[in-house]
Amino acid sequence: MPGSLGELDSLGLSGSEIRFHGKTLLALVEKAQALPEEALPQPMLNLMDMPGYRKAFKAIKSLITDVSETHKISAELLASRRQINQLLNWHWKLKPQNNLPELISGWRGELMAEALHNLLQEYPQ
Repeated sequence: MPGSLGELDSLGLSGSEIRFHGKTLLALVEKAQALPEEALPQPMLNLMDMPGYRKAFKAIKSLITDVSETHKISAELLASRRQINQLLNWHWKLKPQNNLPELISGWRGELMAEALHNLLQEYPQ
């Protein structure tokens, strides 16, 4: 954690960011470091750190390839990396989701929602 304005610079903050916000940032860091361990929030889970992420991603990608060949639609049009990650974030409840992921709603959902739901059951939350 940065303890000086110079350390903020080494983190890649611009000179103007350090001038305007540096002292506030350092005060916040100092305040957070003074908190007892139990008062700190739980670390946020990262999607790529989830057990089974790579296996689930590859399985979804394979399903998308099968669906794209069956329906003669480009796999790139059918699903992007962002959309696959959106689905996995939703499935594992890593981020608040107000809407269904794009891969299981709309025209994409009509093509593969059921298959994706079945596949995701293999990767518990």
